[in-house]
This record gives sequence, structure tokens and C-alpha cells, in this order.
Amino acid sequence: MLSKKSTYVSKCLIITAALLSVLVYSLCSASTEQPKVVRIGDLFANTYTSLDPQKVSFGWYTSTMGLSETLFRIDDSYAVVPWLAESASVDGTTWTIKLRDNVCFSDGSKLTSDIAVRCIERANKVNEKSRMLKNASLAVVDEKTFTISTPKLLPTVLNELCNVYMAMVNLDTSKDLDNAPVCTGPFKVDKFDPGVFVRLVRNDNYWGGKVNLDGVEGLYVADADTLSLAFQNGEIDAYIGPTTNDLSIFSASPEKYNVVAIPASRLYYYYLSMERIPDKNLRAAINMSINSDDVCILLAGLASPTVGAYGTGTAYGKITKHGFDPVEAKKLIEKLGYTIDENGYYAKDGKEIELDIAYYAARSIDKIVLLMQEQLRSVGIKANLRVTEDPDGTYMSTGDFDIGVYCMTANPSADPYYFMERVVGGGKYTSGRYNNARAKKLLEQLYSEPVAAQRAKLAIAIQQQIVDDEAMGFLAILNKTTVMRAGVVNCSERNPISFYFLNAETALND
Repeated sequence: MLSKKSTYVSKCLIITAALLSVLVYSLCSASTEQPKVVRIGDLFANTYTSLDPQKVSFGWYTSTMGLSETLFRIDDSYAVVPWLAESASVDGTTWTIKLRDNVCFSDGSKLTSDIAVRCIERANKVNEKSRMLKNASLAVVDEKTFTISTPKLLPTVLNELCNVYMAMVNLDTSKDLDNAPVCTGPFKVDKFDPGVFVRLVRNDNYWGGKVNLDGVEGLYVADADTLSLAFQNGEIDAYIGPTTNDLSIFSASPEKYNVVAIPASRLYYYYLSMERIPDKNLRAAINMSINSDDVCILLAGLASPTVGAYGTGTAYGKITKHGFDPVEAKKLIEKLGYTIDENGYYAKDGKEIELDIAYYAARSIDKIVLLMQEQLRSVGIKANLRVTEDPDGTYMSTGDFDIGVYCMTANPSADPYYFMERVVGGGKYTSGRYNNARAKKLLEQLYSEPVAAQRAKLAIAIQQQIVDDEAMGFLAILNKTTVMRAGVVNCSERNPISFYFLNAETALND
């Protein structure tokens, strides 16, 4: 068996090649001044096998790296604001979008309405997440103006245009969209080793003004412990999502590290399989056995409590649920004919209740599932843990679990529809096979409802239906916690959305 030290050395080999490339890059540059390059670590970069921002979730990566940008964005106060676009207006079901005059791609070519229209149309075709505008009609008005017409009233068109897969790419001059897309961000591609690292250099044609850094590096790191050690050793300059242990280490040394945590919208939650646990009372007993308050205690400083899919401070986060009640959980299980066996677990006809919990070991989920396992055990329910590196490619797609634990940004576009559509509308993110006619009807109403207060009521009603059906469990809202070593500044650390990270103002000060 390898020693702990040997294991760490082995893990570090994963990022060695990328770090060596940084060194060579530095040595080959002008000798008079060391290039200013910020390196960020990513636990999921091995799944980013392309830099095409419109495919799958690759736009998340290209956005964090400062490669791609969208027409609109979410600002620090959670409002939708123009970015590559200058303005927008609406008349019934038709939106008119006007582009900024000065936006150009990294090759110097201009962003035109023709390119913008084709980018949106392409995103609708190549990305399954792009559902809202699939049936929209787009038309060029002039070089800087285009329209989006939807079959029925859609108040969230601008919210949709904030999503990373709506990034603007020059489809005419990008010779290799997977490895070197021509985008509008402050950085452009220099080298890409899929699933390992990406190196970007300054975009001298950046439309948004001065770019402080000479370049940025994105490195894949296999696990949270290795990422933390790489950061402490100076091999990584910044990253999002430290563990609870990391947070205490970094916060104790403000002269070395800058830690910024803000309320965000990334949600810890789990699905209960409606097919494998068809009895509602058993699902209720499972939910009553899991204490979400303990999750926040476990993740001290990293998470905030929630009842539903959104923070309780939002207009659409105010729902009710029965909460933690192990006594009632046991009563429900016993009413189903189960009794405690010699192992301390509930069983019937010689068969114990045995649950399969599927999860992935990132963002402290490995700690959360251990807590859930113990909470279930204390009630008399056996739970086995099954880990994977790629949840989207495994249990999220197949539904192969009794409990499927996941963490995703539930509110990336400042509107409740995004997450509600995913968890009740069908597809990969309705992983528990939840199918409720009333929830779908409410979702249909939410789609076109123009009044914010009514949208909130509809979103609350959908969440309440999910909770009443014992289909899911909402555990906590993950704070966006950004850690930067001393000298690294302006990493979008005050923005609640985690796909905003490196940008033109990011700097490396001596």
C-alpha cells in the first residue's frame, strides 16, 4: 500500500505536465519581465474535452477562464444587465436586441447581428440545455440589431441569453471550435490539452478595455485535497470551492490568502427514485431521517440553510416541509410492516431496507453523504455509498440510484424557471423519474407569466408539490467561496454566479 506521501506525489503527477508548460511558457517569454499569469485549479476539467462554449457544459469552463462572453450577464446584485449587447426592448412576443458598436472577436473581426443570430440558433441545436429559445424565430434587422420572436409570451428571453451556452463565437473564422474557438473575452486560446489543461494569452483586441494579465492557466486537479495542497504550495493561484477544512486553514492566514464568501445559488440536493422507492411513506421516512441543518453545521462557513430550491431570502424560496423527525420516520416504516432486525436495521420478510446513495466527491459532497449515511443508520435504514467522477455521464443520466446526490446552480439566470424546468420537466435533471401532472401544468404557466410576483407564487407551488410528493430533498445553498493567494485580485469574487471568474480586471500584483 502506498504511503500518504506517495499517494500525494502520485496525484500531483496529474498536473505536472501542465505546470511544466507554464514554466516553459515563462522562460520563452521576454526575459526583462516575468509574464503575469494566473493559474486556477478545476476538479471537473477532465470532463471539459472541448472549448466549444455552446456544447454540453463546456461554456462554464470557457466563461470562468475569460475566453467566452454572452450578450447579457448577471451582475453582482443578481440583476440582468447588457454585456455584449447594448440594449433590449420588447413588444409582445418580439424582443429587439441591439449590439454594442465596439465589440470584436479576438481576431479583430466585428460582432454582427448575423453572427449573433447564428450563434443562438446553433446553441439551440447543439445544446440540450438550450430549451427556451428552440422554437423562437430570429431575424437580422441591420448590422447591429436583430429580433427574437417566440411562439408565446416569454418574459425571460434576456435571462436565457445570460446562459453560458449562448456565448458569442465567430463561426466563420473559428477553424477548430473544439480546440481554438474565436471568442470575445479578454483572453484567447494558446494551447489546449483536453481534460488536462488550457493556456490562454491576452486578447490584444479586447473590446472591453485594458487586460491586466498576460495570460491564464486552467489545470485539472483530481481531488479536493490535492487542489488544496497545490494552492498552498503556490502551484495554483486561485480557485472556487474550498472544503471546510481548507476554509479554516486559509482564513487563519490572511497575509497569505484572501477568502471571499458570498451567498449564491448553487444548491445541494438529492433525488429519491420514484421507480425504486415507489411507496410515498417510505420516501417520507427517508426525508424525515435526514437533518439538513446538520449539513450547514458540517459545512460551517461554506453553506446557508434552505427549505426549498432557492434561498429563503428570495421571493420564490418560501415553502414549508415537515423537516427532520426521526420518531415519525420510524412510525411510518413500522406501519409498512418493517421491524428492527439483529443488525439494527428495519427489515421485512428477512430483507433489510438497503439504499444505494450515488454521489460524486466534489464540493464536500463526500462529507455530506457520510453524514446522510449515519443519519439514516440511526433511524434503522442501511445506506451504501457509490462514488463516480462524472455524475452527468452516469447516475444523473441513467437514474441508477435510490438516492442521487447532486449540486448545481439552481438560479444561474436570476429566474426560478431554469431549475424548475429541469427537475419536473423531464430529461437528465429529472433524475428521480418524477412525473407530476400538476407540477408540469404550473411549469407551463410559469413559462409565460410576465408578473414577477406571480412567477414567484408559481415557483413556490411547484416546489411545494415536489416536497409534498416526497420526491426530493433540499439540503443547503452553497456559498460562492473564492480563495486567492496574496497579490491576486479581481476574480469576480463578489458575483454570486460561479461561471464568472477570471476577467480583464483580474490582476497579479507583486
